[in-house]
Amino acid sequence: MVTRMSGSNRKKKVMERISATSSIKKRKGKGGHGKGRRHEKAPAQDLEKAAKESDTDFDEVAAVGRISQETGLAEEPDTDVDRDTHYHFVLEMNRAAEDFEIDFEKMQSKMPRFPASLKGVGTSYVAPRVVAIGPYHNPLYSLGNGKSNYLVEMEEVKQVAASHFIKKSGHSFLEIRAKVESVASDPHKFYNIGSESLPDFVSMMCVDGCFLLQYMLICTARDELPSSLLYFFESNQAYISNDIMLLENQLPWVVLHTLWSLRPSVNVGEFIGKMGRTLQVSGDKVSEPFAWDGTNEPPHLLGLLWLYKTGGSVNAEPQSEELRPMSKTISAIELAEMGIKLTASKTTKFTDMGIKRRPVLADKIFLAPLLLDEVRSCWLVNMAAFEVSMAKGIQNPIVCSYLAVLAMLMDREEDVHKLRSKRLVQGELTNKETLDFFKAIIKHISGGPLYINILEEIESYKSKRWFWIKVHKFVYKNIKTIVTVVSIALSIFALLVALFKVLLSIKEH
Repeated sequence: MVTRMSGSNRKKKVMERISATSSIKKRKGKGGHGKGRRHEKAPAQDLEKAAKESDTDFDEVAAVGRISQETGLAEEPDTDVDRDTHYHFVLEMNRAAEDFEIDFEKMQSKMPRFPASLKGVGTSYVAPRVVAIGPYHNPLYSLGNGKSNYLVEMEEVKQVAASHFIKKSGHSFLEIRAKVESVASDPHKFYNIGSESLPDFVSMMCVDGCFLLQYMLICTARDELPSSLLYFFESNQAYISNDIMLLENQLPWVVLHTLWSLRPSVNVGEFIGKMGRTLQVSGDKVSEPFAWDGTNEPPHLLGLLWLYKTGGSVNAEPQSEELRPMSKTISAIELAEMGIKLTASKTTKFTDMGIKRRPVLADKIFLAPLLLDEVRSCWLVNMAAFEVSMAKGIQNPIVCSYLAVLAMLMDREEDVHKLRSKRLVQGELTNKETLDFFKAIIKHISGGPLYINILEEIESYKSKRWFWIKVHKFVYKNIKTIVTVVSIALSIFALLVALFKVLLSIKEH
């Protein structure tokens, strides 16, 4: 088999041929030659020549004629030079399409970078603050900007945590390293690092994975941690919990699962369940344990948190494929004016949202309540980034839809206050900070079928109950005046009744 030239060389060659073709055609245009020629079948010697010059199998070049017909480039070039350039150009297009498909498939198994479309939200959602997991922000490598002193200092703590994990596992480091190496020896298979060389990649995977599993004990089995490590974890819990859920700070699940199998007493499901439940308002709902049986395998730890909060439903479709009119975005106060009530859903899953239609009473929009602070907001952004970064598989971006619905409900700080009164949004952030967060994120994400369905149902409600909406809106906006007038009227009526009784009593006497 003939070896193909590299992608960069092929691109360079294509550009040179395009340039040559352009200059030839310009000269022909000035001279007025070569007009009116139609496509003829390329002779075999031309195909052989193209194959030889492009380091390609003859059969591949022979397919160019068919490709050019399909791509609309079937018109015969004017000269032999043009013909040669033509076939090479179509051939390179075909190869580029094949390479693109291959790269697309590889994306599925790699730890993605934070999507460029979401970077406008802020860099604080991308880079770790205290601990780097994986190579993207590891201070020992040059892949990212993670060179802070905190990241360097944490490398020693990771070594300490790994040492304790290894002792408790009953295996030697060499045994553990061999296990990890059997599933993850090539960094280029799991990370988008170009041609970068990562020395001792397997050892880094071991140490980072052991650190993560050891940290999970703070939520599941604190008594198994040495006092010094427990104190350190507690002192930095908010930052560590923030960092281990960053999209660019993940280990391949196959690595984490391999290490977990060496110490199965670590309850990963319980850890994720406790982390996920911190996103809900305390005491609102009865918390159920994370019923994860391991069959729906995540790509990494962030993906496991996503599974917990979404229920793993990735293929939900809109209720109807027919086009329906959608409402413009509408705030919480505007919904209240229309008579649509807001309420917390029966579960805390992000999938549990929609509109409950009622024939007589006002409709209800229900969605999962949210506890929001700096750490939880970072998790939400990175779960949304996870959905965006998936090359395929997530047809229904659940977290993006959930964030889009909340952002739709917030137009002013008064709307945030309204949501707080309904216990739909709580947390440490002020009304302004909450509003700013959602208005920033909605500029960079698109809601999926769940979000679109709510907009469609709101528009349907508006068209079918327009008279009720007008009456309710008038009453809602003038309720204080109406109450005052009714109170005055009742007072006057009571006064008249009292006066009538007095007059009646006087008459009787």
